[in-house]
Amino acid sequence: MKIINNLNSNHFNYIKEILVDADELHIISPFLMESFDIFFEEIKDMGLKKFSLITTLKDDNLDLFKKSNSLHSFCFNCFTHAIDYKVFIDNKLHGKIYISLKDGVPQQAIITSANFTEAGLGFNHEWGVQINESNQITKIIDDLTNVSSHALTNEEISNIISRIDSYTGSSGETKKPKIDLKVSDLIKKKVNVSKSDIRYFIKPVGWSDRPFSTNRSLGNDIEKLHFSKRKPSAVRVGDILICYAVGTTKLLGYYEVIEEPVFLKNADRWPWEVKAKNLSIDYSKRWNFFHNTISSIQATYASTEPITFVGGTSLGALNFGADKIRLSEEFANHVITIIQRSVK
Repeated sequence: MKIINNLNSNHFNYIKEILVDADELHIISPFLMESFDIFFEEIKDMGLKKFSLITTLKDDNLDLFKKSNSLHSFCFNCFTHAIDYKVFIDNKLHGKIYISLKDGVPQQAIITSANFTEAGLGFNHEWGVQINESNQITKIIDDLTNVSSHALTNEEISNIISRIDSYTGSSGETKKPKIDLKVSDLIKKKVNVSKSDIRYFIKPVGWSDRPFSTNRSLGNDIEKLHFSKRKPSAVRVGDILICYAVGTTKLLGYYEVIEEPVFLKNADRWPWEVKAKNLSIDYSKRWNFFHNTISSIQATYASTEPITFVGGTSLGALNFGADKIRLSEEFANHVITIIQRSVK
């Protein structure tokens, strides 16, 4: 047994470690990341053949809106990578467990406080234990089997996603209730411990059938940026979107989100829209004169820090149609510096 945490490494890497020489993964987590694209990109060459997911689907809970995205992304990625998958529901679930198996025999397990979310795997202060006692892991699997639902059929999963999406479309934007009460200013903080609350994303503009034209720009003071049919719940006011052109893969500039996402009922392909302030107008107006591409910004990043927020080392998930990837703050600043220096 060993103690693991997000201070010395992160749970994203620990999960990849227990998959070495394994062919099956069980994820047990009440909360899930909305997009599994990065995770599958990181494990695509590890020989995973089976994938089981146990999570919650509680009635009248705001988490349902995120779960619709999670289930769609999970099933889509398993199908794309030819992985046999099962989804189970346990609405009393609170524990978080990650289990690897080989030919049906348990290999290792992580029992932890970390949900399978971007924050849980890479940013929050989480602790857990990693064990390899096969008998104990088997007992955990048996217990989970006894308290979880049957494996959802593809039809059941599709119906769940459709009902959630229909509710979202008919009711418009669903916001969490907010209160104006702050206490963080009363807490004396340690120097250089907390990071910025700003989230950074890399975002494609255009799609494979309609690449972003080299004659266009996103050089206005305020731009409208669009996302796919899944609500970009992770994107908040104040976050930064670093955009690139599909086709050339060149950077278009970086933008600060100034309004919550809005659903456009008449839009068929990219119905979620956010307004964003252009923070790099001079660059955006001449973006095609610069040679800053998705490949070059990764190649010039010499840091040992991860590129994505959850600890990923590449942006390969963009090749599978991801409409955004959350970046680590270090890599985002690297890219922003490239944009700023290009126009000096």
